[in-house]
Amino acid sequence: MNNFQAPELFIDKEGQWYADGVLMIRKEIIELFASHLKKDGHDNYHIDWQGQLYPVKVEDVPFFVQSVSEQVGVLMIHLYDGRIFALPPGNIVTKNNIPYISLFSQQDTKLSRASYCELCKNLIECEGRYLIKIGGNEWLVEEN
Repeated sequence: MNNFQAPELFIDKEGQWYADGVLMIRKEIIELFASHLKKDGHDNYHIDWQGQLYPVKVEDVPFFVQSVSEQVGVLMIHLYDGRIFALPPGNIVTKNNIPYISLFSQQDTKLSRASYCELCKNLIECEGRYLIKIGGNEWLVEEN
């Protein structure tokens, strides 16, 4: 068992995971890997699993929001890896017309076009700034 070689892991710009160039389709494995994904001080990603570090190459950002829903006044984001979280506080930053949020670290999560369009249904303009406002919560939309 000492000859085990971990596969080369890669996350593309749409949040899809690949192992040795093959698209991973088992959602439970993707969710397991994503839930153990960490970023080091040099902006590199790795899976921290049972005391071992497995490098992961990331094309853009490691997390991708496929859809958004509202549950009892709380906006929920549905990640490609299967996890669901409340939309975190903070700004929505657009870079080259692509929206990002900060879920675990600075601008580590990209919003799909569909999820951003859903959020923009609640877009308001206030003193020259754009906000997504739902209930008492606001997210400033800013360009980077």
